[in-house]
Amino acid sequence: MPALSASPIALAVRIFVVAAAVLLALKHLAIYPASEAGADWIGLAAPVFYLWAFWSGAEVFSKSRDAAGFGPALLSGLNQMGAGLMLGAWVAILAEPALRHLVQNGFTVMTGVRFDLTHANLVLAFAGLTLILLARRGRQIRAELDGFV
Repeated sequence: MPALSASPIALAVRIFVVAAAVLLALKHLAIYPASEAGADWIGLAAPVFYLWAFWSGAEVFSKSRDAAGFGPALLSGLNQMGAGLMLGAWVAILAEPALRHLVQNGFTVMTGVRFDLTHANLVLAFAGLTLILLARRGRQIRAELDGFV
């Protein structure tokens, strides 16, 4: 397990992620009691992926201080960060609207498919895809450079 003190930025991001997760859970506990609005708990799915992306970003900051530079650990962090953003966006676009509709109707009626195609969701999906492709290209460049040595 990496040391939490590797980078002050990484530590700050990790503290932010933990605080955001606790506040998000407390907000949902206070607003929606367990027996009431099950459909509103589905709204936590995308933020969980976004918090994972933030946590992976902390890994990127902690690994960027190493002498290895654009090494495997940094590329892995970029890949995980991109995956978290992309998965969170697609959950917000596809899964949350459909699951919310199913839960609100008691799993009896599913007429059509609902999408939440907001600009923010699409931008987050694109940013995640960009980070994944950047990490993939970084691995290719790293392999080419290692081939020269």
